[in-house]
Amino acid sequence: MPEPHTSPLWLAVRLPALAAEPPASAGHTLEQVGLWGLELTHQVSLAPPDTLFLEVGGSQRLFGGPGEIRRHAREGLQGLGQTPAYLAAAPTPQGARLLARASPGTWVTDRRTLRHTLMPLPCQLLDPTPAQQEALDALGLSRLGDCLRMPRSGLRRRIGDPPVRRLEQALGERPEPRHCITPPQHYRGRLELPAPTTATRAAGFGLHRLLRALVGMLRGIDAGVQQATVILEHPDAPETRLTLGFLRPTRDLEHMAHIARHRLERQRLPDVAVAIRLEADQLLPYHGTSGQLFEEVGTSTEAVRTLSERLIARLGTDCVHRLAVCPDPRPERAWRRIPLEHPDQPPVATPPRPAWLLRRPQRLRSSEDRPYWGGPLHLEAGPERIESGWWDGEDVVRDYYVARAPGGSRLWVYRDHRPPYGWHLHGFFA
Repeated sequence: MPEPHTSPLWLAVRLPALAAEPPASAGHTLEQVGLWGLELTHQVSLAPPDTLFLEVGGSQRLFGGPGEIRRHAREGLQGLGQTPAYLAAAPTPQGARLLARASPGTWVTDRRTLRHTLMPLPCQLLDPTPAQQEALDALGLSRLGDCLRMPRSGLRRRIGDPPVRRLEQALGERPEPRHCITPPQHYRGRLELPAPTTATRAAGFGLHRLLRALVGMLRGIDAGVQQATVILEHPDAPETRLTLGFLRPTRDLEHMAHIARHRLERQRLPDVAVAIRLEADQLLPYHGTSGQLFEEVGTSTEAVRTLSERLIARLGTDCVHRLAVCPDPRPERAWRRIPLEHPDQPPVATPPRPAWLLRRPQRLRSSEDRPYWGGPLHLEAGPERIESGWWDGEDVVRDYYVARAPGGSRLWVYRDHRPPYGWHLHGFFA
């Protein structure tokens, strides 16, 4: 139903190219466009073979008026490859349909203006049968206005009920029940390529259209996807399947298309591709990022996440990692590489550790039990005893100190209680 305190306004979208397609293909394409239409309104109704209706009366304030809705609709249809597309709006679906067929671009918001706008249009818009058209010609009725000046009961008796019913529905004098599509729990999109190809760039062009339909649906139902599957169909080889993975649920078309393009570029096709499919089995709640009143200095978390996903798409999952701490007292074993999508673990409480840890501890010269590094070191804090590793044969027994060098550098040094004993430099604080 329309939003409270708003008048119904139906936007009819007519796609004439669908009339030339096979019924099954045209129906699938119309359904894909309908899913995209959920981005503009929660009420989308299909009228095969080439028309769909969007109730945008409650969406005008959200998008900023009729002009913005028209612009958004045309850009979306162009991204779906649905050109030409004829648009018109009226208070009734049938009225919008007639205008989209005979006067595209018309935007009528009230029924009185709609009546005057429909009057000069030809009677052929009512889709009469040959016999009904012959009856109209015999009565000298060529315009809808001519039909409106006739007594309705007599007109119905002479030409039949269907054309009169369509006219009354267009004027809002007769109810026109419409079945609106229900948002699916998963997404399935398929597009036949214009010609068989081994070029992944051509397949990526088709994939972008499927992504546009998916993103429109996700925005309409306030959802996102964290994983989607791209499937390339081959006539004489098994399907090629690619997985698009994201670190968090997303519906950013540009970012998703960028990831998909890099995944396709790295894929070698075993045979020509004749069609491409896009599947998303799990639609997740989408949590957007809120803006800040004042601009923050530094790189945002969202920017880092976007960069990470693009690096994974270009280099592969095995080449991109992040660091995490491990509950191991030995400094050289207290961290590990983990995948970016690995869930965060609670931090391990440890005393202060240097940001720069040497790959191998450096043995220091000592005199009278005092270590030297550019001069005698002053021990500021410690000792911290680390005695661990007996279970894997690499046990250590060390006393760590925070030391200051003559030049002012703060070092992390330890005294080894196992052979070869002595003092060692293990890291730098500053």
